[in-house]
Amino acid sequence: MAKLENIWLYNTAYQSFDWGSLSFDKTITHVDRRFDDGGGEGLYLIPGLIDIHMHIESSMTTPTEFSNAVLPHGTTTLVADCHEVANVFGAEGLSDFMDLPTVLDVFYAIPSSVPSTSKELETCYGSIDTQEVIQLCKREDIIALGEIMNANDLFSEGDNRTKRIIETFSKYKSHCPIEGHCPKITSEQLSQFIASGVDSDHTHQTPASIREKTSAGMFLEIQNKSINAETIRALSKPHLEGKFCFCTDDVMPDVLVTDGHLDAVLRHAIQEGMNPLQVIYAATHTPATRMRLFDRGQISAGKLADFILLDDVRTLHIHSVYKAGKKVYDAQQGLLSHLTVPKIKEMYLHSCRRNPVSVLEFDCSLPFGKRDILVIEREEKTTFTKFAKQTVNCIDNTLDFASYGLSLLAVVERYGNNAPIIPAFLKNGLTKSGAICSSWAHDSHNLLVMASSVELAVRAVNLVLHNQGGIALIDDESEYFVPLTYGGIVSLEPMQELAAHIMHVRAWLREHGYHAQEEVMNFAVLALPVSPELKISDKGLVDVVNKALVDWRTYWE
Repeated sequence: MAKLENIWLYNTAYQSFDWGSLSFDKTITHVDRRFDDGGGEGLYLIPGLIDIHMHIESSMTTPTEFSNAVLPHGTTTLVADCHEVANVFGAEGLSDFMDLPTVLDVFYAIPSSVPSTSKELETCYGSIDTQEVIQLCKREDIIALGEIMNANDLFSEGDNRTKRIIETFSKYKSHCPIEGHCPKITSEQLSQFIASGVDSDHTHQTPASIREKTSAGMFLEIQNKSINAETIRALSKPHLEGKFCFCTDDVMPDVLVTDGHLDAVLRHAIQEGMNPLQVIYAATHTPATRMRLFDRGQISAGKLADFILLDDVRTLHIHSVYKAGKKVYDAQQGLLSHLTVPKIKEMYLHSCRRNPVSVLEFDCSLPFGKRDILVIEREEKTTFTKFAKQTVNCIDNTLDFASYGLSLLAVVERYGNNAPIIPAFLKNGLTKSGAICSSWAHDSHNLLVMASSVELAVRAVNLVLHNQGGIALIDDESEYFVPLTYGGIVSLEPMQELAAHIMHVRAWLREHGYHAQEEVMNFAVLALPVSPELKISDKGLVDVVNKALVDWRTYWE
């Protein structure tokens, strides 16, 4: 049988060993010092990558197609929080989504914030509370409680949904971790957050937050946006070994195709100065330990044979990927274990139940005279927004918002209530005539529309409604549509085709003056009323800090 010569093993203690001449029987599913093929001379052997904080729907695809897309990048295990599907379809629809087949192993975290706020602040179809948690806990692939985003619930007195969910999950899955989302939470509140049982954070980190949170006992999941020379120096301290891992959180389809998956995050960390051995450890053994997946994450006898052969350890250039002892990807041959998405139930393909909208439903009226109104001011380098004042005038009792460099912004409820549309206005939006409407709008996934005129907004919204979900781009010259057939948030197209669509959306936004580090996601989270400081829902403008609706006409009076 063919042999592998001079393979260097990177194990969990950062040591290297010359395995010499080894062979492997391809029927074996656990490492036992045998390999199924040759040609491995001079390669590096590392465990399969493990991403324990991510959202499949952020890549706008199914678990099946996501598996096809990330296996070539060395990801062999995921822990996914599919709260987008839960918002659109509830626990039953979530279970059906989780049942879709994959080659890689996908474990799941129960979404803890569905809806992300309350029915008073936004409309969504799905809801998860104690009964749904009990039902979902019966699944063996549920191994965590998804990110707790509503910190105010943890800090408040008395009973609330977040506390009930934590208590219920802890009862039925007592050995499983509870994941957290705690940006800008420090000092005594950070201790309260951890004391509630929520002991991880995946949000943006700085050297100061890394020191404070790890000292308090919090486990950190480091995504790409937190990686720079300063944070890498902080994370490289020996005492932090095992206290953090790398994750992706959200990867857009075009970024996945062009840059990669978790491997792209790891390359970034290496480029910023972290030792490759430490980087690999924090993407294999550490996340496996965090999620109690003790059968993987290291190259060792008796462990699951998920591993990668690398041509180069600093660039993480992948030669081949093995899942459970079987080669699933080869750099020369491509993906060897491709799955097709099974037939989707019709109920999941018809989730936009609103009637077509009209110009009269967008009320931009304003009494005559010059006055101050409340607008959302968007930051280009982050997803944060803030309160801003704009002095405006009106023509024929209607605000001429475009003359002040403002864009119309609205969230149109789409779940069959035909609720009134409550428009608002955005600073740092579009600078060129056009409209974008998307049913992929975190987290409730109503229709988020941004436009230079009411007429264009109506056209964009109706195009999305007519096609049962997707992203519509309209300007004076053309129309373009990206179908997201599954619940208005997931494409049934191959990843390469979907990525090309999203590249077009990104280019359109830039051409029309909308600039951000991640344009598509930046736009989508304008409708996320848990991210500071002023957002919009189908109910109107939401003061995120005070959990209250505010009126743009009267706020500055």
